[in-house]
Amino acid sequence: MNWLSLDTVSTEIASGVACGKSRIVADGIPHLRPFSVTADGRLTLAEAPIIPIEAVPANRRELRPGDILFNNTNSQELVGKSALVEANLFAAFSNHMTRIRVDTRLAEPAFIHRYLNHLFSRRYFEGRATRWVSQAAFGTSQLKAIEIPLPPLDEQRRIVGLLDRAAEIRRRADAARAKARAIIPALFLDMFGDPATNPKGWAVQALSDLADIGSGLTKGRKLNGTPTEPTPYLRVANVQADRLDLSEIKMIDATDDDRVRCRVLPGDLLMTEGGDLDKLGRCAMWQGEVDLCLHQNHIFRVRMGSDIIPYYARAFMQSEAARGYFLRVAKRTTGIASINKTQLGRLPVWVPPLPLQTAFAEQASRLDSLTRALDAAAAKADSMAAALSAEVFG
Repeated sequence: MNWLSLDTVSTEIASGVACGKSRIVADGIPHLRPFSVTADGRLTLAEAPIIPIEAVPANRRELRPGDILFNNTNSQELVGKSALVEANLFAAFSNHMTRIRVDTRLAEPAFIHRYLNHLFSRRYFEGRATRWVSQAAFGTSQLKAIEIPLPPLDEQRRIVGLLDRAAEIRRRADAARAKARAIIPALFLDMFGDPATNPKGWAVQALSDLADIGSGLTKGRKLNGTPTEPTPYLRVANVQADRLDLSEIKMIDATDDDRVRCRVLPGDLLMTEGGDLDKLGRCAMWQGEVDLCLHQNHIFRVRMGSDIIPYYARAFMQSEAARGYFLRVAKRTTGIASINKTQLGRLPVWVPPLPLQTAFAEQASRLDSLTRALDAAAAKADSMAAALSAEVFG
C-alpha cells in the first residue's frame, strides 16, 4: 500500500469566501457554512443563507460530484468534519470551508472522504488544530500534508462499497426505529385516548399502587469489608428514550444482597431520575438483554403488578401527560431537574381493562421485535465497518 499526501492526490485544495450576515439577500447563491456539514459526514443545504452572486469568484460558485468540503474552522470538537458532494450544486462555500478536488487517476474521492472522517472520529484534527477562545483552525498547509494510505483504485472502490452498505443498514435500522416510535404513541392514543384528558374515563391510580418502585446502587458507597463481586450495572447513559443503549455496560462491586435487591428482570421499566431536562423520567423496558444486571441509584426500577402490562405502562410513561407531571413536580436547579421515588410513585396512571392493554402490548411487542432484529443487523454492520476501517486506515 502506498502512502501519499493529500496534496499529491488532489488537483485542488482551496478555501471559500467570507460573506457576513449583512450581505444576505433573497435572490443569489447559497453560501454553505460549517453547519452545512453534519458530524456524520453529510452535506445539507438547509438554512444555508443566500448571498449575492457577485460576492463569489466564478471559480467558487460550483460544487461537483466527488468534491469534498472540509470544515477548517469551528469549535475544537467539530473542526475537521467533512462531507462528500454527490451531485452538481450551484453553491458557494465559506472561508471556514475548504474544497478538495481529488485526482481520480490516483484516488477515489469517497475513499479520501472516508479517511478524513476516520481521522475526525479519532479526533486527529482537534488535537492538531490551532486554538483560541472557543474556536480552532486546521490550516491548508496542514491539510495538504496529511498522509493517506492508498491501495489500488479497485480496492479503494471495494472498501467504499462495503462501508457504504454498512452505513445504509444503520440508516435503515434507525429509520425503522423512528417509524416504530411514531406508530406506538399513535396506537396508544387511538386505543386509550389522550392521557392528559382521559376522555374514555379510565380508572386512575397512583403508580406506587400499581408497581414496585426500586432505587439502585450508589457508586462508591462504603461496604465495610462485606464480600462483593463485580457485576454489570446500568447507568443513566444506558437508558435512552424508549430504548436501551448497551454498547458499554460497566461493572460495580455488588454484595449478594445487592444482586437480589437491584437485579432487573424482563418487563421491568427503567426510568431516569433526572439531569438535563431531556433526561427527566426517560423510560425504557428491560427484556433480559444481560443475564444478571443491576441498576444505579440514578435509575428507578419500576416492576408492574397484575393490573398493568409493561408495554402499556411504557407507552403511558412516554405520554405528554406523564412528561408534564414530571416537569411540574421536579426539583430544579440551573438547567437540571430531578424527581425522587416518592414523586414518581404519585404519578397518576390510567388503568384500562387488561384485554385492551393486552391487545396493545401484542402490537407493540411485534414492533419491538422488528426493531431489535434491525438493530442486531446494524450492530453487525457497524462492527464490520469498524474492523475494516481499522485494518485499512489504522
